[in-house]
Amino acid sequence: MCIYVRDLTVAQGQQIQRILRRSKNRVKVRRAQVVLASDQGYKVPAIAELVHYSPQHVRAIIKEFNQQGLQALEPKPRPGRPEEFDEDLRALIAETALCPPKLLDQPFTRWSLAKLGDYLVAEKIVKSISVETLRKILRKKKVKLRRTKTWKECNDPQLAAKKK
Repeated sequence: MCIYVRDLTVAQGQQIQRILRRSKNRVKVRRAQVVLASDQGYKVPAIAELVHYSPQHVRAIIKEFNQQGLQALEPKPRPGRPEEFDEDLRALIAETALCPPKLLDQPFTRWSLAKLGDYLVAEKIVKSISVETLRKILRKKKVKLRRTKTWKECNDPQLAAKKK
């Protein structure tokens, strides 16, 4: 039994061409290749060999396209571990990182990721947090922990004369 995609409209064909040329999403591109190859008359085994998918997966993509149209090319959400920190908690972590440690009664002048993590756990803001998770949260919030630059002025009364 041969299965092919339904006839494509001109707009769908143009959209598939656009996906193939411009999309950076590899899953979407390969699904578009499956649909285009099927539209050009290739059979399922040949398409499977072309895109390195199993014939069953190619059939599933074609059936899904026939039912849903271009929406079938979008990658599906994959199950995984749920987010541990919600957006409000991430904002609080970023706000804490931007706050000078002295203001929060800490005995140092700038945060490190380890010190920030220890503070968040000690203040019971979070149960536990790794340095890498902190790094990801702060990077997403565009917070950079950098050393503050200081300038010292010379107290030599003869400095102006020495410069000349």
